[in-house]
Amino acid sequence: MPPLTITNNDIQEANQLSLHCPICANPVEKFVEDRELQPVICAKCGTLYHKVCWEQGGGKCAVLGCAHDKFKIYGTPVSPVLSIKYTDLPRPSANGRSAQTKRLKEEQRRQVEQLRRPSLLQRLFKWLLDQIRIG
Repeated sequence: MPPLTITNNDIQEANQLSLHCPICANPVEKFVEDRELQPVICAKCGTLYHKVCWEQGGGKCAVLGCAHDKFKIYGTPVSPVLSIKYTDLPRPSANGRSAQTKRLKEEQRRQVEQLRRPSLLQRLFKWLLDQIRIG
């Protein structure tokens, strides 16, 4: 299988919470005929805008704390920032459980047993109560 490549563009697109322009609140479309509605992205934070909205917003990002004045055209190819080969990914186990899952289950079982087992102080207190009842 060919290696997977993840670009900055992919990461920014995955991080976008909304595909709506923050200036006009209308959806930003990928393929538009009108150059004014061409999608652009803030070069710093990756927020998606219409080109005309970017210009009407003073030519800078409208996100609080960013105010970056450079943008990129949405969809321009960029070089990959991360390459992953399928051999880099862990192989799934035959029964569906990984060694880490088994270790976590064992740790959880051990912690539950510790909570069920009375501590030294609890045992001492119980012994004292038993002594008082006897005497």
